[in-house]
Order: sequence, then C-alpha cells, then structure tokens
Amino acid sequence: MNARLPLLLAAALAVVFFCAAARAGGSGVFTADLPFDAAQPLPAWMHGPPVSAPGQGARIAFHLSPPTGKDLLVHLVFDETEGGGLRVEWLRDGQSTPELLTENLGENLGVPNQRPLLISASRLGGNGSLLLQGGPKLNVNRVKFEWVSERTMLSSDARYVPVVVTASRLTLAEADVDGGPRPALRDEWRDRVVRAALTEGAELLTPSLELLAELEQAPDQARLEASLAGVFLDQEIWLVVNGQEVGPIAVEVPTLEDPGHLGLPGREVTFAGWRRASVHIPADLMLPGENSLLLELRSPLNSDYRNRTFVRDAVLELSYPPAAREPDLSLPLPDLPAGEPPDVAEPLPPVGASVDAPADALSDFWGRGQGSL
Repeated sequence: MNARLPLLLAAALAVVFFCAAARAGGSGVFTADLPFDAAQPLPAWMHGPPVSAPGQGARIAFHLSPPTGKDLLVHLVFDETEGGGLRVEWLRDGQSTPELLTENLGENLGVPNQRPLLISASRLGGNGSLLLQGGPKLNVNRVKFEWVSERTMLSSDARYVPVVVTASRLTLAEADVDGGPRPALRDEWRDRVVRAALTEGAELLTPSLELLAELEQAPDQARLEASLAGVFLDQEIWLVVNGQEVGPIAVEVPTLEDPGHLGLPGREVTFAGWRRASVHIPADLMLPGENSLLLELRSPLNSDYRNRTFVRDAVLELSYPPAAREPDLSLPLPDLPAGEPPDVAEPLPPVGASVDAPADALSDFWGRGQGSL
C-alpha cells in the first residue's frame, strides 16, 4: 500500500471537517443553494432553513439575526431565462408589512445572472426575514450572505471609491450594490489616456456585435475592455479591427469563491453574472476616422451551443503623446542692453622662465666639463 495514501486521506478529512466547522460556526460568510439541503450546518445568525412565505408568486424567506453594527451584503444568483426578475424585501420581527429593498434585480437578459445588494444595519434594524420573490416559480439558484463593516481606506480623487471589498477580494462600487439599474458610462480623459464608451447598456453579442469608434487621430496605444454575460467558461470572444483579426479577448475567470460558479451537472461551464474582459489592440490598426471593432462569439468544435450572450460597459482606451508645451507670453521678458556688448580682450598667459630643449641642456652640461671621464 502506498505510504502517502493515509496522509492524503487524513488531509482530505481535515479539509472536510474544517469546511463544515466554518459553515456551522460564527463565520460572517454563508452560501445557501436552492433547493436547500436541510442537513446543511447553519451559522448562528440564521434561524433555521429558508421557508416558503405567503404572497403572490413564488416567495422564500430567510430568518436572520444581524450581528450588531454590521451591514449585510447578499449575492443573489438567479435565472432570467424565462423572463423572471427578482424582488427583494425585508420584514422586521413584529411587523406585518415588509419594506421593499428593490423592485426588480433582473436585467431582461434571459440568461443566468447575479446581483449583489447591500443592506445597511440601520435599515435592517434588528431581527427579521429576508424575502425573495421571483416569477411564477422561484428562479433563485443561490444566495450568499456576507456581513461587512466600515473600514478606513485611501483613494485617488480621480477614481471611484469602492463601497465594499468582499472576503474574496471583489471590489464593488455603489452602483453595483444599490439594487437599481446601472448608470451609463461617460467618456473620460485623464492625463494622456482617453476612455471612450462604446455601449450605453447591455447589447446582444450572439453571434457577433460590431462597435464603431470615430477617431480624430491615430493613438500611440489602444486597449478594449468590456463586461460579458452568458458566455460559457470554454467559449472565446474574438476581436476583429477594421477587417484585421486581432485574436481572442482575455476573459476573466472569477475566483471559485464567486457564487456565480454554478457547478451544476450538465452546467459546469455556466457562470451566472458578468465577467470582465480586455485585449490589447495594435496601434497601427486604429486609424483616423471611423473604426470597426467586431466581437465574435466562438464555441468549441462539436459543442452545439445555443446560448445568448451580452456585452456592456465596452470602453476603448487610447493613449496619446503629451501635448507640446506652449510658451507663456503673459510673463514679462528681462530688459536687454541697448547697444552691442564691448569686446573684452582675453588675458595673455603668464610669462615664465624658458625651459631649454633637452639637446641644448645636454650640450651645456658637457661644455662645463661636468661630463668628462
């Protein structure tokens, strides 16, 4: 028998025990898959498994005891394939009417989606139930709870300040967690880089999407970034610029802590939510005038995929050389002399004793008799 096998088994058992203990303990992070496994250990702040709640449509309730002074960041993974959205409410203990947190987290994509929602401690106000309501049938696949608190951080004045940094190192802005529609991007110019927004909202990518960019002059460097939804983990997005194939875009594969990794049988390559993507563009392909940037969805051979995919937040970054500095003519110039400057004779070198040449010194030496034998 291999001597390493007992060690590997012991390590595997230790990992399983640690994961179960972490889930059952006072951890501030907990993920619930639906349908819910009743045998799953629960954290101390969750009172029992989720239950069906009365109301119109499919509704489910999580009864929670929020830790003192903590805000709740909840990641909601749900399916929009049948046009269903997701309504979220909070019902405090002892009250009969829930508070509406967001009317609809859906984005009308028709694909598995994920939206984070931040609920402040003051809004929670103590124990209560988080109510989730989908369409005719419950379309929620997973709910990840994460308790967060305030921290001090430094940030540039020229960039947004993240509202939340998650345990999995994901940074989220206010527009990501407020439950409302995402604002449209605006063009920006910082230092030497121009950021031109190419999309206003989510646009259908399948099977291809052409984006147009009008340039006044060719850049020194170029880069394209975007967010993608519905793209399987084994699919590629290729970029073609002005008829020239650039290659596949680098699409982010989020950490496995991200609840968007469904990992369901037959759906191992499905990711719910948006993923960031970027690609470097050779500068000589970007020309003055109108430029075509074609995005093409490409699937593995014999995959027979028929998935819908979307693009949003497409931004073309262009770098230009710094502008030439113009002289400041508002400053006074120093006074110049009226006439020609007088000629100044350069001083002559000092006169010193002459030094005899070596032949003359040797002849004088023999003439004085100092060299007789």
